[in-house]
Amino acid sequence: MLSERYRPNTWNDFVGQPIIDDIRTACGDSWLFDGCGERWLFESDGYAGCGKTSAAYVTARALGCDDFAIERIDSRACTVADLRALSERMHYMGMGGNGRRCFVIDEIQHLNRDCQRMLLGLLENLPSHVIVIGTTTSVTWASEVDGLFSRWRRFRFRKPNAPAIAELLERVASEQGLTVPDGFRFLSYVQGKCGAELKGNNIRDCIDQLPDALRRYQGRRVAAA
Repeated sequence: MLSERYRPNTWNDFVGQPIIDDIRTACGDSWLFDGCGERWLFESDGYAGCGKTSAAYVTARALGCDDFAIERIDSRACTVADLRALSERMHYMGMGGNGRRCFVIDEIQHLNRDCQRMLLGLLENLPSHVIVIGTTTSVTWASEVDGLFSRWRRFRFRKPNAPAIAELLERVASEQGLTVPDGFRFLSYVQGKCGAELKGNNIRDCIDQLPDALRRYQGRRVAAA
């Protein structure tokens, strides 16, 4: 899919998301890994597809992890036994020079309560070479487990900027050799497809469905003529 091909791999690949600048700056803080591991939470209030997971991978690399030292955990299928096994793996060093490892817990709000309690203990005893990055589309997911929500360094992702997404789509169309019919307006397409507030997995939808949108637009113009 085009959205996978254009998934951000560097800081400069992100569009329409100002919080990326804050995360990038935080990666250079001098007090990082000062005797303990890192716990970062990338959160958004209901907005999916806005770059949280991609940012987690870029952050992990920026903090010194190679790709083999980044592990993704599916919170929907996670069990207490899985977290026990994870606590053992955390003590192994990564393959990079600093030995760092990163565990990305995607959509962390789907962890059941037993897993949330287990995770609370893990976060309190992270080895100094370990980074745990959680992503969530809910800002109240941990309210039932006392103290869990406050254990993270938190970064709030917002609704994407529509003009920036339109500019990205123009670049995608150009690089993919997609013919853009006269009269087609990328910003109108973004706002019409996704709504003015770009809710849901709409950045990916806009990219993946752009070729069909261009063909449909051309078809309507031909039919009208």
